[in-house]
Amino acid sequence: MSGVVDVSRRVPDRLTLLQRLYLPEIFRGMAVTLRHLVLNLLDRRRMPTIQYPEQKRNYSKRFRGKHILKAREDGTLKCVACYMCQQACPAECITIVAGEHPKIAYEKYPVVFDIDMMRCVFCGFCVDACPKDAIWMTRNYEMAFFTREDAVFSIDRLRESTAEVAAHGYGYRPYYPGDGTTPPSDASMLPVVSGSGERDTLRREGVALADRSAGAGPLNAPSQAAKAFSA
Repeated sequence: MSGVVDVSRRVPDRLTLLQRLYLPEIFRGMAVTLRHLVLNLLDRRRMPTIQYPEQKRNYSKRFRGKHILKAREDGTLKCVACYMCQQACPAECITIVAGEHPKIAYEKYPVVFDIDMMRCVFCGFCVDACPKDAIWMTRNYEMAFFTREDAVFSIDRLRESTAEVAAHGYGYRPYYPGDGTTPPSDASMLPVVSGSGERDTLRREGVALADRSAGAGPLNAPSQAAKAFSA
């Protein structure tokens, strides 16, 4: 038998005498269960069940597991607290509080970066939205919590660690080896002296901070009111 039941037939098959007696069908089902039990005990290598946690399934390189925050070569986080991942998150599980970085080239950094894993749907939209290649996902799916507070991962639990990567490996991320793509190279990739206090030093010396160029584009063009006032 193929195991496929034709539900299109209006008149079902009539039950046989043994099927109407009920008990023989019960013993028949128990025999199937007992046969599988004996075979599994005698030859455990043929069992389709994975003996977790001794055995773990080898998931795809693009598996969407626990998030990690990537760091630069000097150990500082690549995240510049732009809120792009927070805005892209459909579950609204990311909370970011930005702070002013002591180095001008970095503008901002996350004072608070929390992800509520109980609300996260592991869609990877935060990874796609990040312009600084600062957040990746791993293949770590072993997350269990006794309280909701334990499910809120802050920076100390999201920061990338060599032990976690060695145990689980990288998962979903924007750039994969061999696909011809390279991570972005901008100010977020440059080295920085942590806690150099450059901004505070310039303020004490009365040096005006340079304004960034607005750049070309219709959105940066002066408004009609500004044109009328300058005229």
